[in-house]
Amino acid sequence: MNKFVFSVLFVGVVICHTSIAHAGGWTQPKGKGYFKLSEQIVSANSVFRPNGDQWDIPVTVNRYTTSFYGEFGLIDRLTIVGYMPVYKHLNIDGDETLTGVGDWDIGIRVGLLTNRATVISIQAMAGLPLGEAEKTKFLWTGDGEFNQQISLQVGHSLYPLPAYLKGEFGFNNRKSDDNPVDDYADEIRYSMEAGYTIAERVGISVWFRGVDVLGELNDRNDSQYLSYGPEVHLYVTPNAGVAASMTKFARGYNVLDAPAWEIGLFLKL
Repeated sequence: MNKFVFSVLFVGVVICHTSIAHAGGWTQPKGKGYFKLSEQIVSANSVFRPNGDQWDIPVTVNRYTTSFYGEFGLIDRLTIVGYMPVYKHLNIDGDETLTGVGDWDIGIRVGLLTNRATVISIQAMAGLPLGEAEKTKFLWTGDGEFNQQISLQVGHSLYPLPAYLKGEFGFNNRKSDDNPVDDYADEIRYSMEAGYTIAERVGISVWFRGVDVLGELNDRNDSQYLSYGPEVHLYVTPNAGVAASMTKFARGYNVLDAPAWEIGLFLKL
């Protein structure tokens, strides 16, 4: 069977699902922020099919994503949040290629309970369909739908230990249409994370994140998964350094069965 027939079964769904940093309840103080420029690389030869089975595919799917993530405090309880994949390069076996901007997520985080060991915030994000979403092609960088996410975020400091716990639970409202090509299922999203800082220079965290579809899974547009992985922040200066992470799927439906490797530069104001 032509390799493009295999690729169209899953590439479009996977392209549009990218991990976003989770702050876990803490807002940025007025005029302060956190910013990260990173590169994520995925290279896969197998996929989790819509029924959840792992399936070897006769092609290699490669995805390279250059992204910018930022948080900036407008006031002490109100933070602007944005995840912007500014450049994506996609190819199948190095032949069929597409490059361009991805879909952006822009929103705000509002602190409900702050200045305590346990903090609580609400975050609202809008998914901007800026990527290429033409369904007649086998590769695309966006999904073509304007979605809205709202989540409850909780963080807990384990001070005097240099450690924290945080979690998030949210709802993603996606486009609904009678035409299966333009129909997307709503989602429940959740995550938990634990982190520890060593000698004020090395931050280590482990986490899991999940997406579950509400209702029937559309094989063309929807995916769900449970992922996990570690992340390391190495501070070169007190406010800047290098971050590296790996994402792996414990289970998945309509997602590539391959780790996502990411490395970036971060800055704290």
